[in-house]
Amino acid sequence: MAPSIKAVFIALLAIALGLYKVYIYDAVELFQGVGRIIQPLEDFPEYQCRRMRHPLLESCEDVWFDPSGRKLYAACANPLARVAWCPAANSYDLQGRAAGGGGIDHITVLDVDQPGADGLYGVRALKFRDSEGNIQELDMHGFDARVIDKGRRLRFWLINHRPPLNASTGEPLLDATKVGANSTVDVYDLELPHGTQLAHIKTIVSPTIISPNNLVVIDDDEDRGDFLLTNDHTTKVSPFRYNEISGNIAYCRTDTGNCHFAATKNFSSPNGITRDPSSGLIYVAHPARGTVTVHRLVNNEHLVQIDEISLSMAIDNLSIDTDGNIFAATIPDLQQFLRAFHDPYGTNSPSTVMMIRKRSNGKQASLMKGEHEVIKVVEDKEARVLPTTTSAVYDPVSGQLFLGALSSPFMVVCEKRK
Repeated sequence: MAPSIKAVFIALLAIALGLYKVYIYDAVELFQGVGRIIQPLEDFPEYQCRRMRHPLLESCEDVWFDPSGRKLYAACANPLARVAWCPAANSYDLQGRAAGGGGIDHITVLDVDQPGADGLYGVRALKFRDSEGNIQELDMHGFDARVIDKGRRLRFWLINHRPPLNASTGEPLLDATKVGANSTVDVYDLELPHGTQLAHIKTIVSPTIISPNNLVVIDDDEDRGDFLLTNDHTTKVSPFRYNEISGNIAYCRTDTGNCHFAATKNFSSPNGITRDPSSGLIYVAHPARGTVTVHRLVNNEHLVQIDEISLSMAIDNLSIDTDGNIFAATIPDLQQFLRAFHDPYGTNSPSTVMMIRKRSNGKQASLMKGEHEVIKVVEDKEARVLPTTTSAVYDPVSGQLFLGALSSPFMVVCEKRK
């Protein structure tokens, strides 16, 4: 019997509502921020936040904290060079990169327990050296690090968005707007505790390293050094890339340099990624969906999603503290965020830090769906203090929250009031 007109109408209405939810409502909520309440910094009196201004604290897109060495490491650059050359933002201006001092990115180091009279934590930078001792140039994005060699060295895995340049002359070999960046993962070692130079160990090149955004080391065996890497797009360049919502996760081994795809479906421009060492679970940020997905690694090769946590706003980098809490740098006003990215010295944008924590401390809880809760840690509606935040790390020992930003010309530290 043919369906009634009413039944057909109800079915079509359900489909329309589903399409509205997936393609229109989410876009309006995430990108326009319609209906979202953004709170002023004064609503979070448990933290006292201040800006840290120094040439070495500009455009620090990603940050990493070493709880054993009590040091903070940040991947920093010149803001104007970052704006000109940023493959994640479809920026391929080599002339602007050169004018802004591109290629001289640096790892900045802070001593978190020694703020000093100037409040800059003994800020200093590490130099990159090749095997012959020559200074190297990098265009960094996300990174991760691990203490190795029984505490004698700190190893860095750095995403390096190399332009398609002639290494000897520095002249372009290919049009970057047509071929994209020559992105790699570069591995460096730092001698502890007082090393000042990063020694090049290896450069990992693979067809699976397409549009890398961030990575996380997942193998405690320092001889292998396995890591997972987020590709925020499935293409380096394309006419439709700006509006492309895709991406995947690559699995790489440092010792062999071999990589393969660990997961390719259900990714919405994956960005930050982190790992819970107690459970082995992998957390991936999806800016275009406003969620963090939770994955289990199967057979040390493939990721299987087991949960999804909604933050209801675009998400950049993720970090995990020593208590197992995950901190997410989130973007409450994406349009203003983009304006601030392109005008780092003249425009600010609201920013938010969220914390994801397990409802139970039991191991079993970490393997079940719906066992996470989301807490807003700090937010700055007027952008008076916080940067255009893209990374946040928290130290439970000192109660300090450090914030970095893709193009803001400063970092921020928020200290818990006693």
